[in-house]
Order: sequence, then structure tokens, then C-alpha cells
Amino acid sequence: GRFSVHAAGNGVFIIKFDNGPWDVWGYHLALHPWRKDMPLELGDCKSMPVWVKLRDVPMQYWNKMGLSYIASVLGRPLHMDANTTHRHALVFAHVCVDIPATSSFPDTITLQLEDGSTTSVGVEYPWRPSACTLCKVFDHSNRTCPRATRREWIPRLILMAQRKLEDAEGRITIKRKGNNMDVGTSSLKEEAVSGPKEDDRVQGSIPP
Repeated sequence: GRFSVHAAGNGVFIIKFDNGPWDVWGYHLALHPWRKDMPLELGDCKSMPVWVKLRDVPMQYWNKMGLSYIASVLGRPLHMDANTTHRHALVFAHVCVDIPATSSFPDTITLQLEDGSTTSVGVEYPWRPSACTLCKVFDHSNRTCPRATRREWIPRLILMAQRKLEDAEGRITIKRKGNNMDVGTSSLKEEAVSGPKEDDRVQGSIPP
């Protein structure tokens, strides 16, 4: 269908559609009906109209009252599509529900029948909006929430080691708050192994 866009200022746009629902880049476009004296400002989105599919619905509940009763577990039922209203396809019921941001989006609904037994109704969400569990709104997710605690990377203190020119035999001097401490006594030079020197011989007289 056709649509027209009108800028209202403050980041608000008035869009007029001929029909719906509309999807933009795979995301469902949620609209609020126009009312008199409606403020032209962006408010907190605490609920969102979402189309859901209800599967394995018992035949006695396949009417406006029965489907509204089942869908009320998810939120506030709004309307059904034409196929569901006229029962053209009984594989699933297509219902639009105003779901709050605090919803856990359950995959099944346990329905108690008149005879006391229970049955499970499957719930599918062709599009599931992301919500912030801290602010309880659909405007943003937890990752972009301004109230979320941010983790900051702080580098560890590095113990700097420096070799000084006056260090003998390759000793390492570690700087620690102005005090010097020698670590290690091994020499960095390599020497060839040789036999005993003249000075290393045992001194004494030759026995008779």
C-alpha cells in the first residue's frame, strides 16, 4: 500500500499508511493510533504489539473469545488476521498481542480444559523485539542501556627491570620505589673450561 511521511520536529515523524502490518528490514513496524492533543515526543516503549502464532488450539477455543482468553496470558489481545477470523486455516491462529517489556516470551501456554485436564498451546514469535531488563522498556537492549554497569580495562602494574652499567657480572637491578635490589649473581659471559692453572696447584714440599 501507499504511505506518506511528515516531519513533526523533535525527532518525531508522522507516517500515514493505507493498510498493514508493515515490516521494515525484517523488523515489525509498531504504530500508535493518532488521538487529539497527542504529545509529539518520544516516550518510553513499555509494551509492543507483536504478531504471534498459536498452535494446537482446541476447536472449542477457536473463536474470538477463546483465542482472546489464550492470548491474554501473553499480554493484551488486539486483533486477529482475516484467515483466523474466518477460520480459513486451522493450523495456527494468528493474533496480534500487546506484549509488555517485562514478558519472558513463553514458548508454550498450559491451558486447562473444562473436564479438568490440561493441554499445551504452542507459541511462535515471527519477530521478537529486544527489551532492556533494567529499564523494562523496548527502546534499547541491555548492551546499550545507560544504566548498565560498564567494565573498564585497567592495565596491571608492570615491574620494570633495568640493567645498570655499574652492575657487575650481569647483575640485574630492580627499581622499587627508589630502592635498588640485586637479583641473581650469575655472569652473562661465557668462559671456556680449562685445566688447573699454575696458581691453583697444591703448595707444599715434595715427600721423600
